[in-house]
Amino acid sequence: MFRQWQDMALFALVAECGSVTQAALKAGMAKSSLSLRISQLEQQLGLRLLNRTTRKISLTFAGERYLIHCQEMTQASERADLAIQHLRDNPSGRLRITSPAGFGATLLARLTTEFQRRFPAVSLEIAISDTLVDLVDEGFDVAFRTGKPLDSSLIGRPLGVTPRYLVASPHYLARHPALVHPQQLQSHQCIAHRAWAEWALQRGSEDYRWLLPLTHTTDNLLYARECAMAGAGITLLPAFLVDGVDLSQPLVRVLPEWRAEPNELYLVYPSRKLNSPAMACFIEFVLQHDALAEYVTPAPFSS
Repeated sequence: MFRQWQDMALFALVAECGSVTQAALKAGMAKSSLSLRISQLEQQLGLRLLNRTTRKISLTFAGERYLIHCQEMTQASERADLAIQHLRDNPSGRLRITSPAGFGATLLARLTTEFQRRFPAVSLEIAISDTLVDLVDEGFDVAFRTGKPLDSSLIGRPLGVTPRYLVASPHYLARHPALVHPQQLQSHQCIAHRAWAEWALQRGSEDYRWLLPLTHTTDNLLYARECAMAGAGITLLPAFLVDGVDLSQPLVRVLPEWRAEPNELYLVYPSRKLNSPAMACFIEFVLQHDALAEYVTPAPFSS
């Protein structure tokens, strides 16, 4: 069927040019090959479409009727191409994005707000969850992930790393002995994210790693932050959940001279090729956006 559609387009081109030679030049093929394709189309239809002489060609009655449908087909193809080009020039459609809760409630909200200002025809469906979802099975176009994706079939674009801070409320710290070394964390109440069960800290050439007890764990950084603000203990948060955020209760740095292992941030999507214009624009938008530069740096953590 696909070959017949091609032959129909070639026949319409011959009729438009009034010459097999000119049509062959436009199609970028040999005259003999084009003549053979038209002859094969006539054989398939069981009717002659062209009257041929040494000087010119003309359409038969059947050819005139058949040409109408061939032209409709080629015009439909041209309209389809124009529609795709319009979509490239004016991205539209739905874009499904998934993100961890902490990032989604802060940086992603700022990114998507500006993205929709630039591309108002794109509708966004945002799923905020710390549960790792399968992009293909769940039908997501793009995901933000902390840590390099384990699935080798996915494209993972590193966005950089964001600092993480040990924080607590002044009220909690006032009720407990001052900390001067990470070893003292063992005597404090701590709220741990299940993905960061071990806290890695560094001061100059000195390293300290602590595997937290499972006394208070969560899968949501916003919950951990709320607990810290309520005075429940010390937690580890990325900078974008602390810096420049209007918190209902203040949080202060704990052991500020110790640097926590930063958090790697990746933009993840199923394929590098033939993405929709909306998705391609969003990927390019994220990679170039200045809002990330405030909290995300390209420097890796070095121990």
